[in-house]
Amino acid sequence: MSGLPPDTDASEINFLKQEFNRFRAEMAGMKARLAADPAAAVEHFSAYLHSEDVAARLAALEQRLESFSGKAKDAGRDAVSRVEKEVVERPLTSVAIAFGIGLLAANLLRHR
Repeated sequence: MSGLPPDTDASEINFLKQEFNRFRAEMAGMKARLAADPAAAVEHFSAYLHSEDVAARLAALEQRLESFSGKAKDAGRDAVSRVEKEVVERPLTSVAIAFGIGLLAANLLRHR
Protein backbone atom coordinates (compact mmCIF):
# COMPACT_ATOMS: atom_id res chain seq x y z
CA MET A 1 0.00 0.00 0.00
CA SER A 2 1.55 3.31 -1.07
CA GLY A 3 -0.53 5.54 1.19
CA LEU A 4 -1.93 7.42 -1.79
CA PRO A 5 -5.58 7.31 -2.65
CA PRO A 6 -6.44 4.74 -5.30
CA ASP A 7 -7.52 7.43 -7.78
CA THR A 8 -4.17 9.25 -7.60
CA ASP A 9 -2.57 8.73 -10.94
CA ALA A 10 1.16 8.20 -11.17
CA SER A 11 1.10 10.66 -14.07
CA GLU A 12 0.41 13.48 -11.58
CA ILE A 13 3.54 12.63 -9.64
CA ASN A 14 5.54 12.30 -12.84
CA PHE A 15 4.20 15.65 -14.07
CA LEU A 16 5.29 17.33 -10.83
CA LYS A 17 8.74 15.74 -11.01
CA GLN A 18 9.18 16.79 -14.65
CA GLU A 19 8.11 20.36 -13.96
CA PHE A 20 10.43 20.71 -10.97
CA ASN A 21 13.29 19.22 -12.97
CA ARG A 22 12.52 21.56 -15.86
CA PHE A 23 12.54 24.60 -13.55
CA ARG A 24 15.76 23.38 -11.97
CA ALA A 25 17.42 23.02 -15.40
CA GLU A 26 16.22 26.46 -16.47
CA MET A 27 17.57 28.03 -13.27
CA ALA A 28 20.90 26.26 -13.78
CA GLY A 29 21.04 27.72 -17.29
CA MET A 30 20.30 31.16 -15.86
CA LYS A 31 23.14 30.70 -13.37
CA ALA A 32 25.57 29.85 -16.17
CA ARG A 33 24.42 32.88 -18.19
CA LEU A 34 24.78 35.09 -15.12
CA ALA A 35 28.39 34.01 -14.72
CA ALA A 36 29.14 34.67 -18.40
CA ASP A 37 27.29 37.98 -18.95
CA PRO A 38 25.47 39.34 -15.90
CA ALA A 39 23.63 42.19 -17.67
CA ALA A 40 22.27 39.96 -20.43
CA ALA A 41 21.39 37.26 -17.88
CA VAL A 42 19.37 39.69 -15.74
CA GLU A 43 17.52 40.94 -18.82
CA HIS A 44 16.84 37.39 -20.00
CA PHE A 45 15.74 36.30 -16.52
CA SER A 46 13.38 39.26 -16.22
CA ALA A 47 11.82 38.42 -19.59
CA TYR A 48 11.54 34.79 -18.53
CA LEU A 49 9.75 35.65 -15.30
CA HIS A 50 7.26 37.87 -17.07
CA SER A 51 6.50 35.46 -19.93
CA GLU A 52 3.08 33.89 -20.36
CA ASP A 53 4.63 30.42 -20.59
CA VAL A 54 6.04 30.61 -17.07
CA ALA A 55 2.81 32.00 -15.65
CA ALA A 56 0.77 29.24 -17.29
CA ARG A 57 3.18 26.53 -16.15
CA LEU A 58 3.20 27.85 -12.60
CA ALA A 59 -0.60 28.00 -12.54
CA ALA A 60 -0.83 24.41 -13.81
CA LEU A 61 1.77 23.29 -11.30
CA GLU A 62 -0.03 25.05 -8.45
CA GLN A 63 -3.32 23.44 -9.47
CA ARG A 64 -1.75 19.98 -9.61
CA LEU A 65 -0.05 20.49 -6.23
CA GLU A 66 -3.33 21.57 -4.63
CA SER A 67 -5.11 18.56 -6.11
CA PHE A 68 -2.38 16.18 -4.98
CA SER A 69 -2.31 17.78 -1.52
CA GLY A 70 -6.06 17.38 -1.17
CA LYS A 71 -5.87 13.73 -2.17
CA ALA A 72 -3.03 13.11 0.26
CA LYS A 73 -4.98 14.75 3.09
CA ASP A 74 -8.04 12.65 2.25
CA ALA A 75 -5.92 9.50 2.22
CA GLY A 76 -4.48 10.44 5.62
CA ARG A 77 -7.93 11.03 7.08
CA ASP A 78 -9.15 7.72 5.66
CA ALA A 79 -6.17 5.89 7.13
CA VAL A 80 -6.71 7.44 10.57
CA SER A 81 -10.39 6.59 10.37
CA ARG A 82 -9.63 2.96 9.51
CA VAL A 83 -7.13 2.68 12.37
CA GLU A 84 -9.62 4.21 14.82
CA LYS A 85 -12.28 1.77 13.65
CA GLU A 86 -9.94 -1.19 14.13
CA VAL A 87 -8.94 0.00 17.60
CA VAL A 88 -12.60 0.37 18.64
CA GLU A 89 -13.53 -3.03 17.19
CA ARG A 90 -10.48 -4.87 18.60
CA PRO A 91 -9.14 -3.01 21.63
CA LEU A 92 -7.16 -5.91 23.14
CA THR A 93 -5.53 -6.78 19.83
CA SER A 94 -4.67 -3.11 19.35
CA VAL A 95 -3.05 -2.88 22.78
CA ALA A 96 -1.08 -6.09 22.12
CA ILE A 97 0.14 -4.78 18.76
CA ALA A 98 1.11 -1.42 20.27
CA PHE A 99 2.97 -3.22 23.07
CA GLY A 100 4.81 -5.39 20.53
CA ILE A 101 5.78 -2.39 18.43
CA GLY A 102 6.99 -0.63 21.57
CA LEU A 103 9.18 -3.60 22.52
CA LEU A 104 10.57 -3.83 19.01
CA ALA A 105 11.34 -0.08 18.96
CA ALA A 106 12.98 -0.29 22.39
CA ASN A 107 15.19 -3.17 21.27
CA LEU A 108 16.19 -1.38 18.08
CA LEU A 109 17.01 1.84 19.93
CA ARG A 110 18.86 0.04 22.73
CA HIS A 111 21.32 -1.54 20.25
CA ARG A 112 22.39 1.81 18.79
